[in-house]
Amino acid sequence: MNITLVPIENNEYDDLRNMLLDYYSEIADYEIDIENSEDLRDRSFAAMLNDMEGRELIWIEANSERAGFIIVRSLADWPHEERMIASIAEFFVDPAYRRRGIGSQAVEILLANHRNRGTYLVEADILHLNEPAKAFWYGLGFELQFLQTGRKP
Repeated sequence: MNITLVPIENNEYDDLRNMLLDYYSEIADYEIDIENSEDLRDRSFAAMLNDMEGRELIWIEANSERAGFIIVRSLADWPHEERMIASIAEFFVDPAYRRRGIGSQAVEILLANHRNRGTYLVEADILHLNEPAKAFWYGLGFELQFLQTGRKP
């Protein structure tokens, strides 16, 4: 299967927004305090478009068909601002395309792209209750870097 990563064009934002609803509906099972998926999608999508600095929106294509998307943001590492870090904030492979190596190949292509750019580290954000995502990322050699906790005041 031919896997490619293709930048999402401005005129394709509605398609991404629609696929985000599937994504947010799916991850709702792993959130502690989830809200309505459609409201979350709309608010987060608008906020993302208002803050595009360093952000890439990417289609995952399998044999020229859209199989999913990646949202990644590159930023200077702190306190080592001479180093760039890429943070995969959202990663989604449509269920119809899963278990065929598409996600793994997409990650390897993304890693090669960032290796060529000189990126110091690529991170992937994972909800702590999402065991399938943990298995996926750990299986690709990603390691736990830090644990973030939170509490309502």
